[in-house]
Amino acid sequence: MPWLNERGPSGLERVIGGLCYATFGLAGLLYIIISGQRSQSQFFRFHFLQSIVVGIIGLLLSWSSNIFIQIFGDLLAMISPMLGENGPTVSFWVGQGVSIILNAFYLLLVYGMIWAFIGKFAEIPFISDVVRRQMR
Repeated sequence: MPWLNERGPSGLERVIGGLCYATFGLAGLLYIIISGQRSQSQFFRFHFLQSIVVGIIGLLLSWSSNIFIQIFGDLLAMISPMLGENGPTVSFWVGQGVSIILNAFYLLLVYGMIWAFIGKFAEIPFISDVVRRQMR
């Protein structure tokens, strides 16, 4: 990886990079403001930007999932005579599917946090590529 240098990230960069995932980037923003440094390390910038992107996608999915479940529930209520006894079962499994997708994004935040704490770059398909393009 071209942005890796011989020295590893400092302990402070690791902690702040990991906390970025827990706070959707707010800890990193505060670190930038308090430190006053114009140039941050590639490691910190990568985790800072990636935590913001994953957090935004998770929030958008969370907000849209409630709308999706409401619309699906209304549609299910309209066709419930055709489904008979299977209506509640279908509704349950759709809700479980949406819950699994949302939990996967929360696990991505934990995954990124752990990799930041150990001083490595967390590779998340598509999202890491977008972050790398923004860092150039």
